[in-house]
Amino acid sequence: MGSTSFWQAELSATGAPELSSGALRGVHEADVAIVGAGVTGTAAALWLARAGARVAVVEARRIAAGASGRNGGFLLCGTATGYTTASATYGRERARRIWGYGVTNHALAAALVREAHELGWDCGYARHGSLRVAASAGEMEELRQCVPLLLEDGWQAELVERDALPVRLRAAYHGAAFYPADGEVQPARYVMGLALLAQRAGAIFYGESPVTDVSETRGGVLVTSELGSIQARTAVLATNAWLPELGARLNASWLSSVLTPTRGQMLVTEPIPERLFACPCYADEGYQYWRQLADGRLAVGGWRNHSPASEAVADETPAQPIQQRLAGFVHDTLGLAATSVEHRWAGIMSFSRDGLPLVGRLPGTRHCYLAGGYTGHGNAYAVHAAHVLAALIQGEQDPDADLFDPARFLAADPPGPIDPNSKAGEPEGAQ
Repeated sequence: MGSTSFWQAELSATGAPELSSGALRGVHEADVAIVGAGVTGTAAALWLARAGARVAVVEARRIAAGASGRNGGFLLCGTATGYTTASATYGRERARRIWGYGVTNHALAAALVREAHELGWDCGYARHGSLRVAASAGEMEELRQCVPLLLEDGWQAELVERDALPVRLRAAYHGAAFYPADGEVQPARYVMGLALLAQRAGAIFYGESPVTDVSETRGGVLVTSELGSIQARTAVLATNAWLPELGARLNASWLSSVLTPTRGQMLVTEPIPERLFACPCYADEGYQYWRQLADGRLAVGGWRNHSPASEAVADETPAQPIQQRLAGFVHDTLGLAATSVEHRWAGIMSFSRDGLPLVGRLPGTRHCYLAGGYTGHGNAYAVHAAHVLAALIQGEQDPDADLFDPARFLAADPPGPIDPNSKAGEPEGAQ
């Protein structure tokens, strides 16, 4: 069972570079062993290798095989919830810092995309902003509150009234907020671009090597796969939805109580001659998201809140009734009844208990760090999260290191639970 995303299929069809050294076999040594070759793992490998560390990345399947190669490709700022809600939940100052974290993340990502482009590798990056669309009058009222608050804190945002929406959205939606600083990528090519830069910096990638154990030793950490092992001074756990499995190996079973795997589904249509959308769009608190690709295809994802029970799984197989909802948006809401669906897939996200990622040293360990629990908003956090981890591993200070410290969940009064089916949406899809 499973699926291949449109992005992954496109990457294979256009000829992906072979960056893997094959499966991990035998005994190896490294300064840092990274488990997982998605955005977080490849970016961490890049930063650390550039700092002079010997880096080995171990991936269960292949680069960009998981959610990092399956999401909608939205490169946003901010939180998964709206700015007003985030300010009320986390406090105004922390919400401002989280938005700034995403701004820095985008700047880091854009710089790396440019580097990859200079090497002849296209990550499908574009920056035309994003449109958060109101699916109800209540959501529109929230946007009327969000925009002034964002402007007060120095961020870019514009209110869009209903009659200024893209024409095919006006009957079903109430208005929007436009965020001009946002962008988009081809997810699988984006991750591959980061991996390409990491390899050029000296990082080694091992594919098709599921990790069977991670344990701390006197000299650091031992990462073991089915056919080999790596003895390293430090380990980075970058497996997002599968962090609880690795955590259980390190006496951190509590991760399973704060991280919840959840399926997100997507589809891509045939090319459409009409240019419907100038930028990525997301609606209904992020539960609906779509964008039109350069060749006219529509990439549509989300709607999992209409069947929460069926999506509380770690299965990458697309399934009904969500696929019906996605197709219904294309055929009914947009009025494109004759447009065919050419590709369907799913990916597994990781939702954290308080709606924010975990980035830092794994409590209870000396040499293990993690980043994940992105709550469907990974592209907004992951490159910056990797940068923070690289600084911490090198013993450097980082001004954002406290923002998503995993130790917050072990405090005397930890944050309350957030249901992954509550309104903490996933405008980046299966991420």
